[in-house]
Amino acid sequence: MKTFAPLRVLTVAFWVSVIVPRYLVLMARARLPFWKPTDAEWERAHARAAEALSWIGVHLGGLFVKLCQIIGARGDLFPAPFIERLRRFHDRVPPRPFASLRPHVEAELGRPLEEVFDRVDEEAIAAASLAQVHRAHLRGGGEVVLKIQYPEIARLTPIDIASVRRVVRLVSLLDRRVDLRSIVGEVASFVALELDFGREARSTERVAENLAGDPEVVVPHVYSELSTDRLLVLELMKGVPLSDLDALVAAGVDPRDVARRVGRAYAHMIFEDGFFHGDPHPGNLLVRDDGAIVLLDFGLAKELPRGFAAGVKAMVLASLFKDATGARRAAEGLGFSLGEASDDDVLALIGMLFGERTGDANLFEQLGATPIEAIPADFGLIARTLVLLTGLSHALAPGERVIQAQMASSLMSLPAAA
Repeated sequence: MKTFAPLRVLTVAFWVSVIVPRYLVLMARARLPFWKPTDAEWERAHARAAEALSWIGVHLGGLFVKLCQIIGARGDLFPAPFIERLRRFHDRVPPRPFASLRPHVEAELGRPLEEVFDRVDEEAIAAASLAQVHRAHLRGGGEVVLKIQYPEIARLTPIDIASVRRVVRLVSLLDRRVDLRSIVGEVASFVALELDFGREARSTERVAENLAGDPEVVVPHVYSELSTDRLLVLELMKGVPLSDLDALVAAGVDPRDVARRVGRAYAHMIFEDGFFHGDPHPGNLLVRDDGAIVLLDFGLAKELPRGFAAGVKAMVLASLFKDATGARRAAEGLGFSLGEASDDDVLALIGMLFGERTGDANLFEQLGATPIEAIPADFGLIARTLVLLTGLSHALAPGERVIQAQMASSLMSLPAAA
């Protein structure tokens, strides 16, 4: 990975100079009454852009890997060539040799590895954009995992975010249907949260306490005495990830039952606790041998402001009952700027987040057609979580919206957070 900041900036600038002119030409041709671009030409432009982004993700790593992961998982937002070329970033990011990270880990622990662990497996069991995970065994204790933040990532992330913001400003001039700058702002805030391992440790412990009365959902124990702002030591949790549907079925697990339990857990976290796990992609949820669902990775855990969960609950319930007036009132109370949006627009927005679609339009097209002027910042991670849950529900029970139905059902009986 290139860690020299100017080289990273120049690399991004080079690929922008290669990709953007191609789109400019196609967009100019699209305005002409003749010589309009064909679908094949648009596909080639998308493929070239996706290849460039893939190259950047592989060679620059860090934030760009996360962008590739987000785009590669969002078939409802991006054309097929992006999904086809970037989905590999979601499956597995190439890990670094543990030997290169060992001095960093020992510096965080303040002592040699041998004083803390009987064994640390050099082969990573997971790798992501900001960190990678290794299995280990505590001296005189149990099996754990080490989540190791890459040493240079905190320094490089602000530089990469600045580069992405420049690109987005340029792209926004080309297509103003979606406020990409606000989207990047949300991504930047999410990355800032994920880089704070101390916060992640506290969030893990808090969700574990909130869900202690639910035997169907478990959270790993945090070894706080060994964890730092750049190193987490967690209980090893074994199970089948929800991304491996075939293995779940082979183990006798009913995917629809899993979806229902996920829906109940998220309804409880968001609407009752007002504090929730904000990254429910399939690799972050496991099913243990005893059937319990394991939640992993609390870097994006979110606490809602006082009264916000109650307002979201009121808005969602009103939309479920097609009470447009009540939904509008609740949305405005939360800070939505509805502008010229009609009652139908408001109901459609909420419905989109729970997996509803209008005809063949994807989410991008629907949002572009909905005249909502502003969405409150505190709703951003709720919206992202609901969209990810929609995708997870479709993976577990295609076309049935089981998670959304269970969340709606749970809303009827759950008291809202204060």
